Amino acid sequence: MMAKGQIVFHLPRHLLGDLQIPPLYQVLRRGFQARGAEVTLRYRDLRALQDLPQGADFHFVHNGGGTGACVLNTAVAYLLPYFYFDPEGVYFQSRSNRASFDPKAVPEATAARRFQTLHQRYVRPRLSRYEQPQEHSTLPKGAIAVFLQDWSEPVEAARFMSTQAMLQTVIAGAAGRPVVVKPHPRNQGPETVMLLHWLARKQPQVLVTQANLHDILQAAAVCVSICSSVAIEAMLHKKPAILFGKSDLHPCAVTVQSPQDWPAALAHALSFDWPYQAFVHWFFDQHLRGGDVMWLPLLQRMQAAAADFAALGISPPSPPARQ
Repeated sequence: MMAKGQIVFHLPRHLLGDLQIPPLYQVLRRGFQARGAEVTLRYRDLRALQDLPQGADFHFVHNGGGTGACVLNTAVAYLLPYFYFDPEGVYFQSRSNRASFDPKAVPEATAARRFQTLHQRYVRPRLSRYEQPQEHSTLPKGAIAVFLQDWSEPVEAARFMSTQAMLQTVIAGAAGRPVVVKPHPRNQGPETVMLLHWLARKQPQVLVTQANLHDILQAAAVCVSICSSVAIEAMLHKKPAILFGKSDLHPCAVTVQSPQDWPAALAHALSFDWPYQAFVHWFFDQHLRGGDVMWLPLLQRMQAAAADFAALGISPPSPPARQ
Protein backbone atom coordinates (compact mmCIF):
# COMPACT_ATOMS: atom_id res chain seq x y z
CA MET A 1 0.00 0.00 0.00
CA MET A 2 1.28 3.47 -0.89
CA ALA A 3 2.32 5.56 2.11
CA LYS A 4 -0.04 8.44 2.78
CA GLY A 5 1.63 11.84 2.84
CA GLN A 6 0.72 15.09 4.56
CA ILE A 7 1.28 18.75 3.93
CA VAL A 8 3.32 19.92 6.93
CA PHE A 9 3.59 23.58 7.97
CA HIS A 10 6.65 24.15 10.17
CA LEU A 11 5.93 27.25 12.29
CA PRO A 12 7.51 28.96 15.31
CA ARG A 13 5.79 28.06 18.55
CA HIS A 14 3.97 31.40 18.86
CA LEU A 15 2.29 30.83 15.46
CA LEU A 16 1.11 27.27 16.01
CA GLY A 17 -2.34 27.89 17.48
CA ASP A 18 -5.38 28.12 15.23
CA LEU A 19 -5.85 31.75 16.28
CA GLN A 20 -2.18 32.59 15.66
CA ILE A 21 -1.55 30.88 12.33
CA PRO A 22 -0.67 33.58 9.77
CA PRO A 23 -3.17 34.31 6.98
CA LEU A 24 -0.91 32.76 4.32
CA TYR A 25 -1.02 29.38 6.02
CA GLN A 26 -4.75 29.66 6.63
CA VAL A 27 -5.24 30.09 2.88
CA LEU A 28 -2.85 27.25 2.09
CA ARG A 29 -4.50 24.92 4.60
CA ARG A 30 -7.98 25.55 3.22
CA GLY A 31 -6.75 25.15 -0.36
CA PHE A 32 -4.86 21.92 0.25
CA GLN A 33 -7.73 20.43 2.24
CA ALA A 34 -10.16 21.35 -0.54
CA ARG A 35 -7.87 19.45 -2.93
CA GLY A 36 -7.96 16.34 -0.75
CA ALA A 37 -4.70 16.65 1.19
CA GLU A 38 -4.18 16.25 4.90
CA VAL A 39 -2.55 19.26 6.57
CA THR A 40 -0.73 19.32 9.89
CA LEU A 41 1.07 22.01 11.89
CA ARG A 42 4.44 21.22 13.43
CA TYR A 43 6.85 23.13 15.65
CA ARG A 44 9.67 24.47 13.49
CA ASP A 45 12.68 22.62 14.87
CA LEU A 46 15.56 24.02 12.85
CA ARG A 47 17.92 21.21 13.83
CA ALA A 48 15.45 18.51 12.81
CA LEU A 49 14.82 20.32 9.53
CA GLN A 50 18.48 19.89 8.62
CA ASP A 51 17.92 16.13 8.40
CA LEU A 52 14.32 15.60 7.34
CA PRO A 53 13.55 11.93 6.64
CA GLN A 54 12.69 11.18 3.02
CA GLY A 55 9.05 10.25 2.82
CA ALA A 56 5.70 11.12 1.34
CA ASP A 57 5.18 14.37 3.28
CA PHE A 58 5.72 17.81 1.76
CA HIS A 59 7.07 20.59 3.99
CA PHE A 60 6.50 24.36 4.07
CA VAL A 61 8.98 26.02 6.44
CA HIS A 62 8.19 29.47 7.79
CA ASN A 63 11.19 31.80 7.33
CA GLY A 64 13.19 28.73 6.42
CA GLY A 65 16.70 28.56 5.10
CA GLY A 66 17.23 24.90 4.31
CA THR A 67 17.27 22.88 1.14
CA GLY A 68 16.20 19.37 0.30
CA ALA A 69 13.58 17.33 -1.47
CA CYS A 70 9.93 18.09 -0.68
CA VAL A 71 10.69 21.43 1.02
CA LEU A 72 9.65 24.99 0.18
CA ASN A 73 10.62 27.89 2.42
CA THR A 74 7.90 30.48 2.88
CA ALA A 75 7.55 34.11 4.00
CA VAL A 76 5.85 37.34 3.08
CA ALA A 77 8.07 38.89 0.39
CA TYR A 78 8.35 42.45 1.74
CA LEU A 79 5.01 43.65 0.36
CA LEU A 80 1.65 41.95 0.30
CA PRO A 81 0.38 40.19 -1.73
CA TYR A 82 3.76 38.63 -2.63
CA PHE A 83 5.25 35.52 -1.04
CA TYR A 84 8.31 33.32 -1.15
CA PHE A 85 7.88 29.66 -2.01
CA ASP A 86 11.58 28.97 -2.44
CA PRO A 87 13.56 25.70 -2.36
CA GLU A 88 16.65 27.40 -0.90
CA GLY A 89 15.43 29.99 1.60
CA VAL A 90 13.84 33.39 2.01
CA TYR A 91 15.18 36.95 1.88
CA PHE A 92 18.97 36.89 1.46
CA GLN A 93 18.98 33.08 1.36
CA SER A 94 16.46 32.86 -1.48
CA ARG A 95 17.28 31.69 -4.97
CA SER A 96 16.76 35.25 -6.24
CA ASN A 97 19.68 36.43 -4.10
CA ARG A 98 22.11 34.71 -6.47
CA ALA A 99 20.24 35.53 -9.67
CA SER A 100 21.74 37.94 -12.17
CA PHE A 101 19.77 41.15 -12.70
CA ASP A 102 20.21 42.83 -16.08
CA PRO A 103 17.93 45.88 -16.37
CA LYS A 104 18.45 45.99 -20.12
CA ALA A 105 16.84 42.56 -20.43
CA VAL A 106 13.62 43.68 -18.71
CA PRO A 107 10.81 44.83 -21.07
CA GLU A 108 10.27 48.52 -20.35
CA ALA A 109 6.50 48.56 -20.88
CA THR A 110 5.93 45.51 -18.70
CA ALA A 111 8.17 46.89 -15.98
CA ALA A 112 6.37 50.23 -16.08
CA ARG A 113 2.98 48.51 -15.61
CA ARG A 114 4.14 46.50 -12.58
CA PHE A 115 5.76 49.56 -11.03
CA GLN A 116 2.60 51.60 -11.57
CA THR A 117 0.42 48.86 -10.06
CA LEU A 118 2.47 48.79 -6.86
CA HIS A 119 2.71 52.58 -6.79
CA GLN A 120 -1.08 52.82 -6.93
CA ARG A 121 -1.46 50.08 -4.29
CA TYR A 122 0.94 51.59 -1.75
CA VAL A 123 2.21 55.10 -2.51
CA ARG A 124 -0.92 56.93 -3.63
CA PRO A 125 -3.09 55.79 -0.68
CA ARG A 126 -0.04 56.06 1.65
CA LEU A 127 -0.38 52.43 2.73
CA SER A 128 2.28 49.98 3.85
CA ARG A 129 2.59 46.39 5.00
CA TYR A 130 2.12 47.68 8.56
CA GLU A 131 -0.40 50.28 9.70
CA GLN A 132 0.67 53.89 9.22
CA PRO A 133 -0.81 57.11 10.61
CA GLN A 134 -2.97 58.81 8.01
CA GLU A 135 -2.38 62.40 9.09
CA HIS A 136 0.10 64.22 6.87
CA SER A 137 3.45 65.28 8.32
CA THR A 138 6.00 67.80 7.11
CA LEU A 139 9.52 66.37 7.26
CA PRO A 140 12.97 67.84 6.48
CA LYS A 141 13.77 67.87 2.77
CA GLY A 142 16.79 65.93 1.56
CA ALA A 143 17.14 63.97 4.81
CA ILE A 144 18.73 60.61 5.41
CA ALA A 145 15.76 58.50 6.57
CA VAL A 146 16.68 55.60 8.85
CA PHE A 147 14.08 52.90 9.53
CA LEU A 148 14.50 50.71 12.62
CA GLN A 149 13.48 47.05 12.69
CA ASP A 150 14.33 45.82 16.22
CA TRP A 151 15.20 42.18 16.85
CA SER A 152 13.82 39.37 14.70
CA GLU A 153 15.27 36.16 13.32
CA PRO A 154 15.64 37.46 9.72
CA VAL A 155 17.20 40.76 10.81
CA GLU A 156 19.62 39.10 13.22
CA ALA A 157 20.77 36.71 10.50
CA ALA A 158 21.15 39.49 7.93
CA ARG A 159 22.84 42.34 9.80
CA PHE A 160 26.47 43.34 9.25
CA MET A 161 26.51 45.49 12.39
CA SER A 162 24.29 46.49 15.29
CA THR A 163 21.55 49.02 14.74
CA GLN A 164 23.31 51.45 17.08
CA ALA A 165 26.52 51.12 15.05
CA MET A 166 24.49 51.79 11.89
CA LEU A 167 22.97 54.90 13.44
CA GLN A 168 26.35 56.15 14.68
CA THR A 169 27.81 55.65 11.21
CA VAL A 170 24.97 57.49 9.48
CA ILE A 171 24.87 60.38 11.94
CA ALA A 172 28.65 60.89 11.90
CA GLY A 173 28.72 60.82 8.09
CA ALA A 174 25.51 62.70 7.31
CA ALA A 175 27.51 65.38 5.43
CA GLY A 176 25.23 68.17 6.59
CA ARG A 177 21.99 66.38 5.82
CA PRO A 178 19.31 66.04 8.51
CA VAL A 179 18.77 62.53 9.87
CA VAL A 180 15.23 61.26 10.45
CA VAL A 181 14.60 58.03 12.36
CA LYS A 182 11.33 56.06 12.31
CA PRO A 183 10.86 53.15 14.75
CA HIS A 184 9.17 50.03 13.41
CA PRO A 185 5.38 50.43 13.78
CA ARG A 186 4.93 46.95 15.27
CA ASN A 187 8.31 45.70 16.49
CA GLN A 188 9.45 48.08 19.24
CA GLY A 189 11.21 45.87 21.76
CA PRO A 190 14.13 46.48 24.13
CA GLU A 191 16.55 47.32 21.30
CA THR A 192 14.34 50.15 20.04
CA VAL A 193 13.69 51.47 23.56
CA MET A 194 17.43 51.59 24.23
CA LEU A 195 18.16 53.30 20.93
CA LEU A 196 15.48 55.96 21.40
CA HIS A 197 16.84 56.76 24.86
CA TRP A 198 20.35 56.96 23.41
CA LEU A 199 19.24 59.28 20.62
CA ALA A 200 17.39 61.56 23.05
CA ARG A 201 20.44 61.81 25.35
CA LYS A 202 23.32 61.84 22.88
CA GLN A 203 21.91 62.84 19.49
CA PRO A 204 19.23 65.50 20.10
CA GLN A 205 19.66 66.86 16.56
CA VAL A 206 18.19 63.64 15.13
CA LEU A 207 14.44 63.78 14.47
CA VAL A 208 12.58 60.70 15.72
CA THR A 209 9.14 60.44 14.17
CA GLN A 210 6.18 58.07 13.95
CA ALA A 211 5.02 59.78 10.73
CA ASN A 212 3.64 57.88 7.76
CA LEU A 213 6.63 56.35 6.01
CA HIS A 214 5.44 57.72 2.67
CA ASP A 215 5.67 61.29 4.01
CA ILE A 216 9.21 60.49 5.20
CA LEU A 217 10.24 58.92 1.89
CA GLN A 218 8.73 61.68 -0.21
CA ALA A 219 10.86 64.25 1.60
CA ALA A 220 14.01 62.15 2.05
CA ALA A 221 17.02 61.91 -0.22
CA VAL A 222 17.87 58.32 0.72
CA CYS A 223 16.44 55.40 2.74
CA VAL A 224 18.60 53.46 5.23
CA SER A 225 17.85 50.21 7.07
CA ILE A 226 19.40 46.86 7.91
CA CYS A 227 17.23 44.96 5.42
CA SER A 228 13.72 46.42 5.72
CA SER A 229 10.87 46.17 3.25
CA VAL A 230 10.87 49.97 3.29
CA ALA A 231 13.76 49.70 0.82
CA ILE A 232 11.23 48.51 -1.77
CA GLU A 233 8.83 51.30 -0.81
CA ALA A 234 11.68 53.78 -1.26
CA MET A 235 12.16 52.42 -4.78
CA LEU A 236 8.47 53.08 -5.45
CA HIS A 237 9.20 56.71 -4.53
CA LYS A 238 12.28 56.51 -6.78
CA LYS A 239 14.54 57.11 -3.81
CA PRO A 240 17.77 55.11 -3.36
CA ALA A 241 18.13 52.49 -0.64
CA ILE A 242 21.19 51.75 1.49
CA LEU A 243 21.27 48.43 3.34
CA PHE A 244 23.43 47.54 6.35
CA GLY A 245 22.64 43.85 6.00
CA LYS A 246 22.38 41.01 3.51
CA SER A 247 19.32 41.18 1.26
CA ASP A 248 18.04 39.90 -2.06
CA LEU A 249 17.25 43.55 -2.82
CA HIS A 250 20.98 44.22 -3.20
CA PRO A 251 20.99 44.50 -7.04
CA CYS A 252 19.11 47.80 -6.76
CA ALA A 253 20.63 49.12 -3.54
CA VAL A 254 23.96 49.95 -1.93
CA THR A 255 25.22 47.59 0.79
CA VAL A 256 27.35 48.80 3.71
CA GLN A 257 29.36 46.17 5.56
CA SER A 258 31.55 48.44 7.71
CA PRO A 259 31.51 52.11 8.79
CA GLN A 260 34.34 52.79 6.36
CA ASP A 261 31.98 51.93 3.48
CA TRP A 262 29.48 54.67 4.34
CA PRO A 263 30.85 57.81 2.63
CA ALA A 264 31.26 56.10 -0.74
CA ALA A 265 27.92 54.30 -0.31
CA LEU A 266 26.04 57.54 0.31
CA ALA A 267 27.72 59.27 -2.61
CA HIS A 268 26.96 56.36 -4.95
CA ALA A 269 23.35 56.06 -3.78
CA LEU A 270 22.70 59.73 -4.48
CA SER A 271 24.46 59.92 -7.84
CA PHE A 272 23.59 56.62 -9.59
CA ASP A 273 20.71 56.31 -12.05
CA TRP A 274 18.90 53.42 -10.39
CA PRO A 275 16.74 51.11 -12.57
CA TYR A 276 13.83 51.07 -10.12
CA GLN A 277 11.10 49.99 -12.54
CA ALA A 278 13.12 47.19 -14.09
CA PHE A 279 14.16 45.82 -10.72
CA VAL A 280 10.68 45.88 -9.20
CA HIS A 281 9.31 43.91 -12.14
CA TRP A 282 12.26 41.48 -12.23
CA PHE A 283 12.09 40.81 -8.50
CA PHE A 284 8.37 40.49 -7.92
CA ASP A 285 7.26 38.89 -11.17
CA GLN A 286 10.14 36.55 -11.92
CA HIS A 287 11.10 35.33 -8.44
CA LEU A 288 8.02 35.50 -6.22
CA ARG A 289 4.40 34.46 -6.18
CA GLY A 290 1.83 37.23 -6.07
CA GLY A 291 -1.83 37.85 -5.55
CA ASP A 292 -3.99 35.32 -3.76
CA VAL A 293 -2.22 31.98 -3.67
CA MET A 294 -1.81 31.04 -7.34
CA TRP A 295 -2.26 27.31 -7.23
CA LEU A 296 -0.86 26.27 -10.58
CA PRO A 297 2.51 28.01 -10.07
CA LEU A 298 2.63 26.79 -6.48
CA LEU A 299 1.95 23.18 -7.47
CA GLN A 300 4.57 23.51 -10.18
CA ARG A 301 7.12 24.61 -7.59
CA MET A 302 6.14 21.65 -5.43
CA GLN A 303 6.56 19.38 -8.44
CA ALA A 304 10.04 20.78 -9.07
CA ALA A 305 10.82 20.07 -5.40
CA ALA A 306 9.91 16.36 -5.88
CA ALA A 307 6.44 16.39 -4.32
CA ASP A 308 4.71 12.99 -4.38
CA PHE A 309 1.25 14.16 -5.44
CA ALA A 310 -0.22 10.66 -5.47
CA ALA A 311 0.76 10.14 -1.84
CA LEU A 312 -0.55 13.59 -0.94
CA GLY A 313 -3.86 12.93 -2.64
CA ILE A 314 -3.50 15.95 -4.93
CA SER A 315 -3.79 16.01 -8.69
CA PRO A 316 -0.42 16.93 -10.23
CA PRO A 317 -0.13 20.25 -12.04
CA SER A 318 -0.57 20.56 -15.75
CA PRO A 319 1.27 21.82 -17.75
CA PRO A 320 4.53 20.42 -16.35
CA ALA A 321 6.65 22.61 -14.09
CA ARG A 322 9.29 24.80 -15.65
CA GLN A 323 12.78 24.05 -14.42
